[in-house]
Amino acid sequence: MEKSRLFADRNCLVLGAAHPVGQALCLRLAAQGGFVVALDADETPLQTLAARHPRRIAPLAMALSDTSGLQRLTASWARDPLHGVFLAHPLHDDLRLEDGLSSVAHVAQRLASVLATAGGAAVMLFADGSETPQPRAAARAYATLTETLAEAGVPINALALHPPALQPAAQPRVCQVALMMALPMAHPVRGAVMPVGRRGSRGFD
Repeated sequence: MEKSRLFADRNCLVLGAAHPVGQALCLRLAAQGGFVVALDADETPLQTLAARHPRRIAPLAMALSDTSGLQRLTASWARDPLHGVFLAHPLHDDLRLEDGLSSVAHVAQRLASVLATAGGAAVMLFADGSETPQPRAAARAYATLTETLAEAGVPINALALHPPALQPAAQPRVCQVALMMALPMAHPVRGAVMPVGRRGSRGFD
């Protein structure tokens, strides 16, 4: 059981909840007493998450490229407080960069005012550190989008996860950093892109 209760009774949305990091985030938030909507296209991991915390995790199977579905989802949050949005879906290997960028931009922009009202924030997680040009370009694109959204007033920060941070043993540390980036004290640092798991980083060697 988590000792910290910083997210107790807070509403959170996790996109990419079927990814191992997304699953870890859902479980961490639920263990801290939060209420989580876990969204991804793969329904099986979502149902497994919900079975572990049936009163805390609500599964929502939806393709992240489903623009109309995302529009309905973001519109529904206008009636309820939202304290944290965790965008882990860019970590999916099979997600096209264009779909990832557009879904992040749509969700972050549509939910910016709802997050601000509740004192919440968005945190995006994406992979970095590859030696090949295409993943490097994707990481740069996500980092640039984070800065652009922040300049437009969206309360958002990002974590650039290097290979060591994507290992199962690193998930508790990654979750800890992600949740800290969503807390009110992190809001003045909008647009920050924090590297996690770079060589020599504490807790990832």
